[in-house]
Amino acid sequence: MPIYRIFEGLSKPEINRIFDLGVIRPIPEGELIFRKGETGHEMYVILTGKIDIVDDLGENISLVAEMGPGEILGEMAIFEKSHKRSAHALARESSQVLVLSAKILNELLEQEIPKKFLINIIGLLCHRLRITNSMYMRSRYAKKLTPNDQ
Repeated sequence: MPIYRIFEGLSKPEINRIFDLGVIRPIPEGELIFRKGETGHEMYVILTGKIDIVDDLGENISLVAEMGPGEILGEMAIFEKSHKRSAHALARESSQVLVLSAKILNELLEQEIPKKFLINIIGLLCHRLRITNSMYMRSRYAKKLTPNDQ
């Protein structure tokens, strides 16, 4: 298995411990992993395949993000109590994910294994926030140029 950013800086025994406590879950193409509005209790590390984050289901699927190996989803459920999922997660193709619950993360923290793992999660979240912020700033402050502005 390639070393994904979320596991950077961790030793093989530390990574193995995370995998031992988590659950590897195969997800068939088209399966819904979680629904918008549900209370979340776990996060997912995509090991193989592709997962779509969508705002709406049905005939007019509204794609929010396309995620692949090494990316995480559902992480807000770990860090916010009673977090309601903000979108649906749908397997675009057959995938495999590592499922980590808040309980598992707390157990890992008690064993002092994943300080670097937690830093990696925070780094991935900051990267995502930076992209979202950039998109917001462009849409908020961009103005259409007229021939007189050029």
